[in-house]
Amino acid sequence: MEIIENLNIKIDKLLHDYERLKQENELLKKELNSLQSENEELSKNNQDMFLRIDNSLNLIKVQKGE
Repeated sequence: MEIIENLNIKIDKLLHDYERLKQENELLKKELNSLQSENEELSKNNQDMFLRIDNSLNLIKVQKGE
């Protein structure tokens, strides 16, 4: 009987640990999604900035008559 009780205690602990890890995993997934979204926004902003720089350089070339 003691063996069964010990096993039940271990099973309960494992179930508790599993639920805790499952919640932690969900939080990490949300954080990852947030970071990916932020990265995409920063990449878009970088592309926009490079385009503006390129346009500015072309405008300067045209103004100089090159």
